Amino acid sequence: FDQAIRSRVSTLQDKTVPALFLLAGGSLPWLGLNGALAILWYAPGTRMNLFGPMSMLNFLHICSQKRILLKDGRSLELLADIDTVVFDKTGTLTIEQPTVSQITSTGGLSEEELLIYAAAAEYKQTHPVAKAILTAAAERQLHVPTIDDARYEIGYGVKVQLAADGEVGKTIRVGSERFMDLEGISIPADIKAQQAACHTHGYSLVMVAIDAELSGTIELRPTVRPEAKEV
Repeated sequence: FDQAIRSRVSTLQDKTVPALFLLAGGSLPWLGLNGALAILWYAPGTRMNLFGPMSMLNFLHICSQKRILLKDGRSLELLADIDTVVFDKTGTLTIEQPTVSQITSTGGLSEEELLIYAAAAEYKQTHPVAKAILTAAAERQLHVPTIDDARYEIGYGVKVQLAADGEVGKTIRVGSERFMDLEGISIPADIKAQQAACHTHGYSLVMVAIDAELSGTIELRPTVRPEAKEV
């Protein structure tokens, strides 16, 4: 950034040369040769080659004390021209784990029952979606049943068999629309519209199917960091 400042100083000096010569020449009869030379010597910008970089370093030091990291001095200079700021969302403005914001039942189950089935399916998973669902179930103090076996499709969803006292249990599928398509689960038009609305707002929609029928959805929204607004 030192080179950039020097370039700006040189430009300033070039612009002031004609005026300085006129001023020095006009003062020659009254101040003499030494006075005229003094005017030329103390031209604007002469000491900026030294003080400019020192000032920039001082501003960078002030920023560091306020826990603001700047790439270089040029970035600080360009702040005056910025009209748009783009943030990386996940991990910067939000934490990794989302939050359950809405539960929609389409198969006659209550919201709590649908959440219990989803939490049971995700019980052994550690990804952010599973953690969000399990956290919501824990906050509502819901009892999550045990899992007989589970099959997880990476990036799509999870399929589990719930234990039922020796009898064949329910098959629970929790995942994306694509996972439901792969499993042969039909998705109603209103659920597809809900998913489109979620995508528009940057939310995620997790679908829950029991046996061969879609039973509801769980909407997940990003969890904003408490300090994001202040930052």
